[in-house]
Amino acid sequence: MVEVRVAGCLAAVGAASALAVTASLVGGLPLRAAAYPLLAVAALVLAVAAATTPARGLVGRVLDAAAQAVALVAAVLTVEAARHLATVCVLWGAAVALRLLRRGEPAGRRWVFAGIAAGSELLGAWVLLAAGGVTVLEAYTLPAAALALGAGLLALRTRPGLTSWPALGPGLVAALLPSLMSVLTGPDPQPVRRLLLGTAALGAVLAGATRRWQAPVLLGGGVLTLLALHELARGWDLLPRWIYLGVGGLALVGLAATYERRRRDLARLRAMVARLG
Repeated sequence: MVEVRVAGCLAAVGAASALAVTASLVGGLPLRAAAYPLLAVAALVLAVAAATTPARGLVGRVLDAAAQAVALVAAVLTVEAARHLATVCVLWGAAVALRLLRRGEPAGRRWVFAGIAAGSELLGAWVLLAAGGVTVLEAYTLPAAALALGAGLLALRTRPGLTSWPALGPGLVAALLPSLMSVLTGPDPQPVRRLLLGTAALGAVLAGATRRWQAPVLLGGGVLTLLALHELARGWDLLPRWIYLGVGGLALVGLAATYERRRRDLARLRAMVARLG
């Protein structure tokens, strides 16, 4: 009986999708214009799945998957028109965000719907930025990083056993690594980017130390270290060589005089970092 209902639902979705495309072509409209009727069909299927099927039922899951497939076809039809593609992505993200609000929805499916909605909105923003000729790296990376960090913070609040590496690591890497690579490999000085990146890395270290999260402390500290080495390399030819020799000699003398204490400090630092979550 369930198999018959599934087959009937899929047949109805296919017929409605074919009608949407055919009606647009018969009306003399370009193929990309069929994306909007298709998107309406997908939203209707999503609404029917939410309103008429149990939260854990097979028919509801099939209808949800069919709606996603129809929306994907609508996006493919507009792939050559950036603004239409962005519109389809934004509208579908809003529809899926409304879908996850149904009461009684399993937590796993809520996370799936939230990921689809956020990814669709992010893709729409990227397409609009590319269509507008925006070339600033952070305009593309920071929205994705913000979404990943927001999801990670929510996961840390709802899953007590979760550590900071799987929760915050991807978002921090997306926020810091592309800018760091641009600073280290780019031909331009990029002073503003270097300053903002150092500030963000320092903020990550301070936030991680305050909340006892290991990932922000280590990732932010690693970025700060690489930035410091980069600044030292940039300033190598700006100062006389004897200054570096003098500073290095004083550092070696100080390290030799306090060697045992530094070893104890380093051991305490390793133990403290290992205790972070």
